[in-house]
Amino acid sequence: MDQKNLTPAVVRMLQTLLEDPDRIFYATELMDAARVGSGSLYPALARLEKAGWVTCEEEDIDPSVEKRPARHYYQLTGLGVRAAHMALVELSNSVRPPASSPGWGMKPQINRIGRAFGCFAAKLSSPHTAPRGI
Repeated sequence: MDQKNLTPAVVRMLQTLLEDPDRIFYATELMDAARVGSGSLYPALARLEKAGWVTCEEEDIDPSVEKRPARHYYQLTGLGVRAAHMALVELSNSVRPPASSPGWGMKPQINRIGRAFGCFAAKLSSPHTAPRGI
């Protein structure tokens, strides 16, 4: 599966499925657990099933007796567990800033912010500063 298919909804679904790879979810249960809507869930499940990452089995019931449609149960395959884990790791690595990025060293930013607030506080406490607009 390409990274372009790893939408936020698919990422949440994969994370939910990977929490317990042996667990079997029916669609509504997975939708609730992963916090995705049906418009994202079903197309993603179809792609995951086509890729061999999940299996789907339909519940064997008589809908007229049960008064509800048969549920579809989804579970990660062995390939799906490995592939989903690798896809999430690759996605994480692709969005992580490089180690030399200023985002990794927050201390310089904190010092700049502290200096800025320090200047602001000094201006407020200065007896020579007249309030504006009065």
